[in-house]
Amino acid sequence: MRNNINLFIKSLSLILFVATQLVVPLQAQNTKTNVYVWDFKTNDQTIEKYAEKFTDDFETELIRLDKYTVLQRRNHNLVLTHRNMENTISNVKNLPTETVNKLKTIKAEMVAFGELTEDVDSGIYEVTVFFQNLSNGEIPKKENVIIAKDQIGSNSSRKAYMKSLIKKLHAKEILEAKSEQFSFISKKMDTYMIRVKDVQTAFDDTIDIAIENQEFFKDLDSTIKAYNSIYSDLSDNSEKYILDFESVFGKAYGKDFESVYKGIKEGIHKKHILKLNAIRKKIWDYQKNQNNKKERERIKKEIIRDSKNSTIGLNTAIDNVEDDMDKLFSNIKEDLRAS
Repeated sequence: MRNNINLFIKSLSLILFVATQLVVPLQAQNTKTNVYVWDFKTNDQTIEKYAEKFTDDFETELIRLDKYTVLQRRNHNLVLTHRNMENTISNVKNLPTETVNKLKTIKAEMVAFGELTEDVDSGIYEVTVFFQNLSNGEIPKKENVIIAKDQIGSNSSRKAYMKSLIKKLHAKEILEAKSEQFSFISKKMDTYMIRVKDVQTAFDDTIDIAIENQEFFKDLDSTIKAYNSIYSDLSDNSEKYILDFESVFGKAYGKDFESVYKGIKEGIHKKHILKLNAIRKKIWDYQKNQNNKKERERIKKEIIRDSKNSTIGLNTAIDNVEDDMDKLFSNIKEDLRAS
């Protein structure tokens, strides 16, 4: 009986341990702030329908930002409460206790409030949005956009304005993301350019010696392996690197970056590096073949000729890619400085 109890306790302990290991990682992954978008208010009934549309468009753009967990209004009964409340509610401190409790029940941490107003004298509309912490009432973000009167009825214009507003609200985070992505990619590309230039120099300067000298051949072999390492990284992760870059810098810069990638893959690697890899194998075969002196001499001349032809083409391809890369990175640096 005692053995059965001990066995039960051990089994229970094992189950609890496994459960803990499964729960903790899931909790650790949920690092996004939960945000609830309150219906945008307006004191003018003639533009109330636009306030609703701006609310939907803002919420959509906030979801696309992928920084928050946006608690969909349509999935919660709070949206019904909105319509029964006075239109003056635009602050956590004005919310009834019952509503605050409901927000906490759905794990909301922050509420986004918006207001659509008309400046009759100027003939424009203005949308103002601020984020407010549910726990302490602090307002970490507040921004506004001015909307031309003749554009409020345009669906595409409303969406563009809300996208602009999201960018203004998160200018600091967007700049940080751009800086981080630029630093990551520029380091990868710098490493690649250093390694490919090392290959070009190794074949151009030491090929004559490497053919006969084992130590120089080992150095050449190490140089190519170092190149292959960074190229494999860029090649294996090409889709991720390109998409991540485009998601931060936009489609125009993404297209330019993809062009740089194409220059590396097609212009440098396939046209020249693969040929130099084949030459490395020829050197290996040459060093193993010690029987036919005439044949060895023929192979040696062939190796030197092919190497020189490939390194000339490689040098031009490197210059072309480097020019495109420098132009792209220079434009990005200017944009980052202007941000």
